Amino acid sequence: MEPIKIERKRYVIVRDDKDIFCGLARNYKFKPICEIGDAAIKTYLSEKKAISAFNHSWDEDYDGIRYKVVEVTESVIER
Repeated sequence: MEPIKIERKRYVIVRDDKDIFCGLARNYKFKPICEIGDAAIKTYLSEKKAISAFNHSWDEDYDGIRYKVVEVTESVIER
């Protein structure tokens, strides 16, 4: 049996080129990329879905933060 290797295009939300949008079950927050550790990174299937979901997910305290959508390659590789 061949080892599992999956690579696919995804989109993430990045703020000020240093924080990435993370979380699950509506418990979202921006976390410094350099401190990401095992945090669940919120990924999306398309740029349009990323923008829509972010605007819907971010709470009412949204303060016009600067963010951008970044295309990334998500990898799942069996070890």
